[in-house]
Amino acid sequence: MLAAGALRERLYRLEHREADALEAVELYQQAARTHPEAACRGDSAAALLLGELHGDPASAVSALLQASSRTSDAACRTRVDAALATLAAYAPAKTRDLTPTAMPAAAGDASPAAAGGDGVVQPSALPQGPATISKIERYGAADAARVVVFISQPVGYKVGFLEEGSANPRLFVDVEGARYHGKKSLDVGGLVERIRVGAGEQQTRIVLDLKARATRRVFYLPEPFRLVIDVAEEGLRPESAQKQGPRHLTRIVLDPGHGGRDPGASGPGGLREKDVTLDIAHRAAPLIARELSISTLLTRDGDDYVALDERTARANAFGADLFISIHCNASEDGGGRGVMTFVLDDSRDRVAARIAARENAASEEAAVELANALGRGSASSADSSHFAELLQRAAIASLAPSYGDIPNSGIKRAGFYVLAGARMPAVLFETSFISSTVGETRFNTGDFRQKIADGIVNAIRAYRDGL
Repeated sequence: MLAAGALRERLYRLEHREADALEAVELYQQAARTHPEAACRGDSAAALLLGELHGDPASAVSALLQASSRTSDAACRTRVDAALATLAAYAPAKTRDLTPTAMPAAAGDASPAAAGGDGVVQPSALPQGPATISKIERYGAADAARVVVFISQPVGYKVGFLEEGSANPRLFVDVEGARYHGKKSLDVGGLVERIRVGAGEQQTRIVLDLKARATRRVFYLPEPFRLVIDVAEEGLRPESAQKQGPRHLTRIVLDPGHGGRDPGASGPGGLREKDVTLDIAHRAAPLIARELSISTLLTRDGDDYVALDERTARANAFGADLFISIHCNASEDGGGRGVMTFVLDDSRDRVAARIAARENAASEEAAVELANALGRGSASSADSSHFAELLQRAAIASLAPSYGDIPNSGIKRAGFYVLAGARMPAVLFETSFISSTVGETRFNTGDFRQKIADGIVNAIRAYRDGL
């Protein structure tokens, strides 16, 4: 029954028929019910496949924890532990064991988009009149957290620590001329115990109660205007640019672009970017785990909408060593050819700014503003550029034998929201153009998608090996 279930699961991955997946789950569960020695293997296989099918990794984590607690099968428990490590970002707070990479120090504090302990950051083109804080979103983990403050218009702000040097300091952000009428206390958990909001005459103060000393980076995203507050436990070693020699990679995050209510770009026949990018990620992830023995997290595992801010927050909380956002390119005239990879940096390239604006769902000016503010402040920018080179070479090498007419459009630089605040080398991979008839036809084939996935895996292998 386990072998039959595995065969049905393989058919599901090849043909994408839900009936095959459901039949595989039933076979796995039947094996678990009728053969005690197969209970752990059957339950864990069913949990993973159901979690993938329903886009609910949190339920898969719960089922895996139950399967592990009930079994004496050491080999199966080892496999379950490996799966739980891959899904660590979705584990309940008490079971998380996250080891983030280092914060990019205070480099962001020196940029126009971030604040140090002194002085007030003033975004360009401040409007007149009061602003309103509409909501505060938070993403917490054991050693790191991200808080996103949505504000109705650009405002000035100041950042600092209260009781700096103490075991449990408090980080504050004073938002000038902003009003807030929501909850005054928000629980987070992990490094940030809670968020407290207090209103003054001229400003609103947002305070993060920290459980340990932490480094911080605060910056703004222009459209819609929001402040992003990233904190990580103090004492983590800053990431350094390393272009040669083997690298220790344990965790990778693949970010299938768009999803849910955001379909992304579409081809002439209606093929949607969100479906293509998810399939490419599903093809690459098991290869990374099996061939490279690297745990892989997908920012979305089904047709779900995930905010751009949350995607990077999940990667930071997972302690990823690489972040790869997968997309399909498009052009207004329905043409366009080539494979290109983007890193977060400033650029005067109007084409790059236009692509960033489309992916950000914002204006070209907003993309340029973000790139100017954060691009040069990232401690991982050199590593990002180096990995981008490897990804371009690997993708073209994988595609060229069958699709030799696809040009290498090279590395581009622009202000992508999804790359902002990443504490690891991060790239946005525009796999090819879906907007042309030829491009859509190719994206409709498993061969083309698999070759792109192979290119991603080969680039990671090269980066790990120090090429």
